[in-house]
Order: sequence, then structure tokens, then C-alpha cells
Amino acid sequence: MTGRVHALSETAVTISQGTSSFCFGCMQHECKTKMRLFTAENPMQLPLVVGHEVEVKTSHAMLARQALAALFPPFLGFIGGFMFTRFLVPVSGDPARAAGGVLGLFALAYLTYRIRKKHPATMIFQVVRII
Repeated sequence: MTGRVHALSETAVTISQGTSSFCFGCMQHECKTKMRLFTAENPMQLPLVVGHEVEVKTSHAMLARQALAALFPPFLGFIGGFMFTRFLVPVSGDPARAAGGVLGLFALAYLTYRIRKKHPATMIFQVVRII
């Protein structure tokens, strides 16, 4: 992703987002017109000046951690719903237990969504190069 250096501090660089490959097919006009600012690290100590266009990236480990944080709770919700239905109604068959699992999956997926909406995960970007 590319962006333009908006402000500099000793520990972080504030960047205004430029065009991204995600923006190509986007139909949301607010996203295109509103300036989005984010912070990035400068681990290579590049000589940055306000106005430079830079390329930033995030680590694969950060993306994998966020994917697991999004997918793991619904998986646990399915297992919990399946087991809860099994103990709540011991004579229930597999379709009823599967339905309980699906309800548990949707319940924890919704809960995860609400928590992430209130407390969004932060991405740690790094400046890779000056364009």
C-alpha cells in the first residue's frame, strides 16, 4: 500500500493513505474522498520528509494473528453449542446437536463482531521504501 507522509515524530510516521489495490473496484465515495491517516514505524531509518510518497507493509504474522482471532471464536462457539445441546437434551440426535452448534457459531461470531467494532484491532505498518 502506498501513502504520503503527513507528519513525522521520533517514534512514528503519520501517513495519509494513497491508492490501494483494494480501492480499484470500491464504490464507496466516502472512502475515496475522506483522507485516512494511520501511523507506521520506520525501522530502516529512511530519511523521510513530509510529502514523500512511501510504500508501507504489515507483517504476515500480524495478518495471521488477526485471521485466527476472527475465525477461532466461532469455531469454539460451534463446539460449545454442540456440546451444550448434547448435555441439555441428552436424547437429541445429530441434527439437533448440529443446529445447537450452528446457533453457538452465529452467537460467538456476532459477539466477536461487536467486540471488534467497539475495540478494533490495530495494524502495525512499517515503511518499506520511498517511491
